[in-house]
Amino acid sequence: MKETDMRLLILVLAMSFACIVVLRQSHRLVGHEDSASFRLEEIAEVNCNAFLVDRMKHGYQSSILKRLQLSEKNWHEAVILRHEYMATKNNLDEFKPWGDTGFTVLWNLFAPTFDCPYIKKRIGSIGDGGKWLCGFELLQESKTTKATCVVYSFGVNRESSFEAEILEKTNCDVFAYDMTVRRMGQQISGGGTKLRFKSVGLGVNNTHNLRTLETLMAENGHLWIDVLKIDIEGAEFATLESWFDSYNVLPFGQLQLEIHSHRLSFPDFYNWWERLESKGLRAFSSEINLYPCISPKGYRPDLMEYSFINVHISSILVPSGFRPKI
Repeated sequence: MKETDMRLLILVLAMSFACIVVLRQSHRLVGHEDSASFRLEEIAEVNCNAFLVDRMKHGYQSSILKRLQLSEKNWHEAVILRHEYMATKNNLDEFKPWGDTGFTVLWNLFAPTFDCPYIKKRIGSIGDGGKWLCGFELLQESKTTKATCVVYSFGVNRESSFEAEILEKTNCDVFAYDMTVRRMGQQISGGGTKLRFKSVGLGVNNTHNLRTLETLMAENGHLWIDVLKIDIEGAEFATLESWFDSYNVLPFGQLQLEIHSHRLSFPDFYNWWERLESKGLRAFSSEINLYPCISPKGYRPDLMEYSFINVHISSILVPSGFRPKI
């Protein structure tokens, strides 16, 4: 058990003991037979319970906030280390993505150095299709509370285990898009009213078979997306670049993104990643896709699955009061 969690437990136990003392004292003062005494005890119990719940929530949020600030510090130190490494080069073109000084490769510069302060859980199948989410237990609570949550998924390609698990275990509405297929994968039969699928792709402009994120959110009446999953075969670079220009604050809580690094030169990729971080996205998970390496042609490991938290806005993952470094 972490030190912060132990302190929270001790605090809750101390407050529970204080409530017991208050209740017993109110019982002694008024007497057992008086109806007013029962009312006093009831009031004391309700107030005490409310106080406990409030303090527990406050302590929990405070603990999450401290973990986030520590993660931000760790992430920022890693950014400084990256900048120091690149400062040894005369320019970005000098870096060799697949074998630089000290056996450094592309992905070493962009490691996920931010920690999810909740449970990190894989949603969907092992291998292609599954994604790592932060705080999935918070979305699962919506199944009981009936709270609303919104998931957008771009790139289905007949593998829908990710969307199927979200539909099964949460109350989230899932909006799925893929211009290369006409229906969801075999993991989903129906989906009910919680699933909407449209055979269009995600793009920079609205065309016959592409839509911008702004357009789709407006069509669906959304201002916020809790989980955004994107696998659009290299079009992620231009698409996110357009968001960096059009949004002051990105309208989603977390992003699951497959990156196809071979679509950009290293200098362009490096600058794109730096802009991504400047918009508040912090990588908390990465998983390399090694399939290209074991194919007969033996390609380089240039595909990576990343998961990011957006720290530039308060959400179910980021309590108010968080202070990002950038």
